[in-house]
Amino acid sequence: PSYNYIGWNMRRPLFEDRRVRRAMTMLLDREEIRDVIYHGLAQITSGSFFPDEPEYNQDIQPWPFDPEQAEASLDEAGWTGRTGDGIRTNENGQTFDFELLIVNDSVTAEQIATLFQEELRRAGVRMRIRQLEWATFLESVKSHQFDASLLGWSLSPYPDPYQLWHSSQAIVNGSNSVGFIHEEADQIMEDARLEFDRDKRVEMYHRFHEILHEEQPYTFLFCPMSLQAVDNRFQNVQVYPYGPDATEWWVPAEFQRYP
Repeated sequence: PSYNYIGWNMRRPLFEDRRVRRAMTMLLDREEIRDVIYHGLAQITSGSFFPDEPEYNQDIQPWPFDPEQAEASLDEAGWTGRTGDGIRTNENGQTFDFELLIVNDSVTAEQIATLFQEELRRAGVRMRIRQLEWATFLESVKSHQFDASLLGWSLSPYPDPYQLWHSSQAIVNGSNSVGFIHEEADQIMEDARLEFDRDKRVEMYHRFHEILHEEQPYTFLFCPMSLQAVDNRFQNVQVYPYGPDATEWWVPAEFQRYP
């Protein structure tokens, strides 16, 4: 259980405005990426929880791929000018030009970034792709020296978003690398840590999911699926939302290959 995402460094003037961050999400054709790159073996996600857990708000649908609406949002946010080569500018003459960090040994990340780059270009946004080896990539993200980064998180069956999203974690080396600071979200996370009733926590986290959807500090991408094969000698193979548990398996004596 995991998800990947593009994180927008909200400390950068380019990504301070949530209208811009939403526009970035609506310029990424996640359905095409799911079908072509993942061969359908991924679920588009809209938040920071595992879709098979109750904390995930099923009422929230991911922002659609909608270049027309995305361009309208960029216009509304003030990116109405154009350079000679078609790149958007604002009233201060700043060009919409940024860098996306990806890990250099991830073929999937490179494919996603390349498709995204082309769609952004059509909308008047220049995105440069920078591939880094893992240690350098991680150091850049932890020290907040990036515009945007493509990364992922593993998920726990006992979700607690505090480490990733609380404003206290938006420090150097903290996990809130994008600098998401939201008073209501902070209060939800603090209150949820003190609430023993899971149903009440779920209700809190559904609102938290709404906030993330509205603010789009990440463009949430996919919860990847996996294909697994098990020899039919094995009995009692159960598949759970978090995967099979090999400690439950056994092999009848007549099918055992080793004494």
